[in-house]
Amino acid sequence: MSKKLDNKGDKIASNRPVAKHSVVLENEKMIVTHWVFKPGEQTGWHLHEMDYMPIQLSEGKLMFEFTDGSTKEINYIPRTSSIVRAPLEHNAINTSDIDVVALEIEFKE
Repeated sequence: MSKKLDNKGDKIASNRPVAKHSVVLENEKMIVTHWVFKPGEQTGWHLHEMDYMPIQLSEGKLMFEFTDGSTKEINYIPRTSSIVRAPLEHNAINTSDIDVVALEIEFKE
């Protein structure tokens, strides 16, 4: 899984609970993590060292915070996806009033 940045997370995002997540598959090629974000929950600041593919399983909105201070809000649409290139450091926060559910596939190769 991506590298959690404890120090930064403690200082910047400590007032928000961390979303529930679990690794559902890991092998020599990938790590698949299932995420469920309740309203207001976050990932916490972390660094993706591998390219990854988020798969949106629900509706809702996530706001992404980046190290340069910028933000980007993503409207979740079920059964859509994208490819995100590493390295990427960010925090994701559920800004909607419903649960946001996603799979994240990180590619080891």
